[in-house]
Amino acid sequence: MASPEPRRRAGLAGALVVFAALVAGISLIEFFVAQPYRQAAMRLVAAVVLLMAVSRIRTVVRASIDRPTAWGVDGTGETGSDRHSADPRFARFHEEIQFSARSQSYFEHLLWPRLVALARTATVAPGGLDKPPGRRLGRGPSIAALARLIASLEGRR
Repeated sequence: MASPEPRRRAGLAGALVVFAALVAGISLIEFFVAQPYRQAAMRLVAAVVLLMAVSRIRTVVRASIDRPTAWGVDGTGETGSDRHSADPRFARFHEEIQFSARSQSYFEHLLWPRLVALARTATVAPGGLDKPPGRRLGRGPSIAALARLIASLEGRR
C-alpha cells in the first residue's frame, strides 16, 4: 500500500495554491478596483477560488469512493475479484479507461500511445485510427467514445 506522505504533501501544496490565489486576487483588487466595488469584487474572487477548491475536493472524494475497499468487499457485499474476474490485467485496463475519461492529459500521454501501438500490431496500419476529442474542463473522451475506439481496434484483429 502506498505511503500517505505524498498525499499529505499534495494536500498541503493544494492548500498553499488556494491561499496564494486568494491573496493574489485580493491584491489585484486593491490595486485595480474602485473603492465602492471592492467588497463585491473580493466576494467574487473568494467565490471563484472556493469553487475551484471544492471541485478538486469533489474529484478526490469521488476517486476514493470509486476505489475498492482494502479487504476486497464493496458496499453490496460482493468481493472485488468476483466483479472483475481473477485477471488483474482487466482491473488495470478498467482503471486506465476510467482515468482517461476523467483526464485529457492522462489519455493523451498514456492511453493514446498504447492504443496506437496496439493498432500498429494489428493487420491494418494505424492511419485509420481517429483520436476522440476531449470534453470540457480538461476531461478526457467520453466512455462511449473510448468504447467505439476499442471496438474499432477489436474489429481489426
